[in-house]
Amino acid sequence: MQIADDALDHLIALVRVPTEEPSQLPAFRAALEERFSRLFAALEVETIGDTLLARWAGSGQGAPALLMAHQDVVPAPDEPDSDAGWTHPPYSGHRDETHIWGRGTLDDKGSLVGICVAIEALLESGFRPQRDVWLVFGHDEETMGTGAAEAIAELDRRGVRPAWALDEGGAIIEPPIAGVTRDVAVVGVAEKGFVNVRMRVAQVGGHASTPPLLPATSRLARAIRRLDFARWPRSLPEPALRMLELLGAEASGAQGAVLRNVRRARPLVERILARGDETRAMLATTAVVTQLSGAAAANALAEEASAFVNARIAVGSSVEETVAHMRRAIADDAVELEVLHGHGPSPESPSAGAGWDAIEAAIARARPDVLTVPYVVLGGTDGRHAYRITDRVYRFAPFEMTREERLTLHARDERIRIDTWLAGCRWYADLIERNC
Repeated sequence: MQIADDALDHLIALVRVPTEEPSQLPAFRAALEERFSRLFAALEVETIGDTLLARWAGSGQGAPALLMAHQDVVPAPDEPDSDAGWTHPPYSGHRDETHIWGRGTLDDKGSLVGICVAIEALLESGFRPQRDVWLVFGHDEETMGTGAAEAIAELDRRGVRPAWALDEGGAIIEPPIAGVTRDVAVVGVAEKGFVNVRMRVAQVGGHASTPPLLPATSRLARAIRRLDFARWPRSLPEPALRMLELLGAEASGAQGAVLRNVRRARPLVERILARGDETRAMLATTAVVTQLSGAAAANALAEEASAFVNARIAVGSSVEETVAHMRRAIADDAVELEVLHGHGPSPESPSAGAGWDAIEAAIARARPDVLTVPYVVLGGTDGRHAYRITDRVYRFAPFEMTREERLTLHARDERIRIDTWLAGCRWYADLIERNC
């Protein structure tokens, strides 16, 4: 399937429409409809709140496919006098010789626009799927994912049972293990859970000139440090074990030998993985303070000091176990823990059969040199809601991402390479054409 270079104009235009707040979503929807008029005319498109739900009717029978993405993005400060530090303003959609820059290029407008470009190209070619293709474009994935949950619930009420679902998650990355010489496509077959917890210390306030021995802010700081040094139980879930075995089969040297026998050498492998940020997060629940608040004035004692903790819950654990572990680590009854919201890890999808085979084959056609492996997604996706209607939920964006590029997710200078985005559009078209 040919994808013209001017498809980049669609991505640029839609990156330029901020979608940090619900009030901005109608403008994005209007721009999407203007850019993809053929899609909106040919598909049955409706809204569930601000979430888009669409059906591309198939000409025959068979279980449908479900493609997911999300419209919203995390905030990106862009005040002229701020310290935002972006090379190019986050909603400029700046294009240089190699990249499109801007918030959402990787997470997740790159996938959303790529899917739309692919469907437009297939419609233009006269293609019609044999079985239904459903689209769910959530509107609040970066917060609670309620939009996708409601759209999936509506599909459930209608009796829609997809053969498989595909959402964001993994990508094509450089060799993650020493001794592996080719790129690796990591396809998420499960995802960690999460919980947001508020740590709070309440205390009598007063003037900062007469502080107590342990003011609220100091007690909170001590709790944060204890949480930083907490030892979480380590456990390699089955998808991680399978990923390491497949990487071990490719790796040379002693490390390859260890990974090929990972089930017998788990303690050693866990020590190796614990050396890196990304690999360490595969092993256990993580918990990190992301927001802090204290006194209302620089010369006043805090009557309340609080911190917000974002924990990512390992497969096999739960919200309750995570909060209990935090309480034990902090070991201070004066620090209150309030669970704001969260959910446990997702079920695991099979790494063989319907869905997996289609995704793996599409990767092989696009990049015969790439090794495809299953893994557990460390963040959260709207895909977790799709387990309500299918037991085969996969998480993969068909883009090459270097470690430097992955570090721009939810951070400054988010950007995607032009060549890999266009290749990703072709990948989506190929996946639909051959499997729907």
